[in-house]
Amino acid sequence: METQKRRYLMAKAATEMFKLNPEYLSMDQRQQVELQVERLLQLQRAIINSPEAAGVTVSPEQLSQAWDSCLAQFDCETSFVESLEKQGLDRDGLRSAIYDELLCELVMERVSVDIPPLAIEQARRYYDSHRQEFARDAIWQMSQILITVNNDYPENHRKAVLKRICQVRHLGQRQDFAQLALQYSECPSALERGFLGWCEQSKLFPEIAAVLPTLAVEQLSEPIETELGFHIVRWHQYKPAKNASFEQALPILQQRHDERARKYLQKQWLNRLLAYQ
Repeated sequence: METQKRRYLMAKAATEMFKLNPEYLSMDQRQQVELQVERLLQLQRAIINSPEAAGVTVSPEQLSQAWDSCLAQFDCETSFVESLEKQGLDRDGLRSAIYDELLCELVMERVSVDIPPLAIEQARRYYDSHRQEFARDAIWQMSQILITVNNDYPENHRKAVLKRICQVRHLGQRQDFAQLALQYSECPSALERGFLGWCEQSKLFPEIAAVLPTLAVEQLSEPIETELGFHIVRWHQYKPAKNASFEQALPILQQRHDERARKYLQKQWLNRLLAYQ
C-alpha cells in the first residue's frame, strides 16, 4: 500500500501546488512535488506511530463520507475509476490512503484540544484598535443593463449607445427587465438576467452610488453614464452601513483565537515529534 499512498499524495500535491495532474508536470514541477510527497510521508509516519495516535480510529462513516466526497468530483463512477487508473491507483489503495490521511487529521485534533481561553481584555484592545475590520459598508442587492461605449465601432459610439439605452429603458416600462438584460446587456451579469447580487456601495461607480438612494425599490433608473458606458439599474433590497459592537465581534475574535491557538499547538507538537525521528 506504500506505493498506492505515494501515488495518491503525488496526485494531490500536484493538484494543490500546480493545478495539474502528475503526467502534465514539468521536470522542475515534478521534483518539487516529489519533495513535498516525501515530507508528507514523513509527517504521516511520525503522526501515525506517535503515542498520541494510540486508540484513535477512523469510523466507517467518516471514511465513507470522504470517499463520497472524492466521487462527487466526477460526473460518474466510470470517470472516477478511469481517473484512478491514470494515476496508478485502485479502490483499495485509495481507500487506504484516505484512511491514513483522516487518521492524521484526528490525531492532530487530539493534540490541540487544550486551547487556552481567549483573554477578553486583550480581545477588546484588538477590537478597539481594529474597528474597521468589524464595519460593513452599505450594500445594495441590484440588477443592471449595461451597454458599453467603444469608439472603434460606429454602433457603439456614445451617441448611438445613448439612443439605444434610452430605447431599452422605454421597453423596460412594460416588458420584463430580466429578459431585456439577457437580450441587450453587455455586462457578464446578462447571463444572470442582469442580477448583480449584493454590491458594496463604496465599490460601485460613484455615478451609480449617487443615484441608487433616489430610486424606489424596483424602480428603473434613467441611463447613468460611467467610464464603461451607460447603465440602467434598479435595486431589490438595501442594508445600511453597520458597525459591529464588541459583543457582536466577539464570536469572530473567538474563532480567530481558536484557529491560531490550534495551529500553534499542532506545530509545537510536530516539532517535538520530528525532533526524535
